[in-house]
Parts: sequence; C-alpha cells; structure tokens
Amino acid sequence: MPPRLTPMARYRTVPGELYLAGTGSFAVEVAEWAEDAGWSVVGLIELLDPSRVGAVFAGRHVLDAEPAPSNAPAVIALGGPRRMHWAYLEGCGWRSAAVVHPRAHVSASARVGAGAVVAPGAVVGAESVIGSHTLISRGTLIGHHVCVGAFVSLLPGANVGGHVELGEDTTVGMGSVIVNGVKVGSDATIAAGAVVLADVDARSRVQGVPAREYRG
Repeated sequence: MPPRLTPMARYRTVPGELYLAGTGSFAVEVAEWAEDAGWSVVGLIELLDPSRVGAVFAGRHVLDAEPAPSNAPAVIALGGPRRMHWAYLEGCGWRSAAVVHPRAHVSASARVGAGAVVAPGAVVGAESVIGSHTLISRGTLIGHHVCVGAFVSLLPGANVGGHVELGEDTTVGMGSVIVNGVKVGSDATIAAGAVVLADVDARSRVQGVPAREYRG
C-alpha cells in the first residue's frame, strides 16, 4: 500500500519562513538547500541539548520547541532517526513543510510528503510516492512507480529501481543499489554499497554483493 500522504503532501507550496529542527552540521547543509529553494530559515530548534537554547549557531538563533509559532513550519534536519523528534514537535504544535532543492528533478507525476527533504542532484521518477519526513540525499536516484514510506533515509548515491517498495523507517546506505521490483520491509537497514536483488524482511540488516542478511 502506498504511503498515506497528508493534505500538505505536494511539495509545490510557496516558500516563506522556515525553522529547522537540529543544530548540527547537517542542519547547516539543509538550511542552504532550503534557502536555494526560496525558503527563509529564521531559526533552529534544539532537540537534544537544552544548554544551546538562546545561542546563535551558523548565524541563526537556537530556540526551544515550545511555543510553536503559528506562521512558519518546521523540517527535521537531523541525519539520524526522525520519527520520535517529529512526534515531539507535532505535540508542541509545529506543522511541516517539504524542502525540495531546485537542482533536484522530481517528476510532475510524483508526490512528495510533507516534511520530506530532497537534496540537490536527486531524481524522483514518474508516479513515485515519497512518504512524509523522508530524506532523499544528494545524488539519490529513485525510479518510476516507487513507494517510499515515511521517515525513510536514503543516503547519498543510493540507486532505487522501478516498482520498489521501501517500508517506513528504513535506511538505505550510501551507494547501495536496489533492483526493480524489490520490497523492503519497515525499519530495515541496507548497508553502504550493497546490491539488493531480493526482498528484504522488516527489521533486517543486509550487506554485500549480492546483499545478504547479517547480524552484529
């Protein structure tokens, strides 16, 4: 079943002010992508270290998650798992937006979920569905008719064939390949450089060429 998208699912919204949840180096990178896309990044939300609240990081003020402003959305800008962080922000009243870099190519027939980040050089093919709060990193290639669940991380250079299904909370490693028609279960991990030729069970970790499950 394709990922369920919110009413904000289509990323083609008019950019305005935006907050980023995160105060690390990845937040700096996402801020640059967002500004390239026309957003004005007005602040960073600290989620991990309360002592940073009130400071200035990379030229932007760091604030607590509460209270959420009513006039600007937020995007998670953390490289690791994002589901629990968004649950917290949503509980504080934040709403989400998608950041799609102008040098990414997203098919006109594709759908991008609210809160997703699509980096420069990424390609999203025809009729593909990108779930909410998913990260599509630099140079990631996603084929046609792909269903990507919510909170998935596709790291730089991942190559996903057509008609692939990626379950929620899955991580697809840097430079990995998933061939046409493969189904990957939720919360799975595809190691960097792996070549996935067969379905992957939920919560499994696979590596190698061809990819096989590993434990460790």
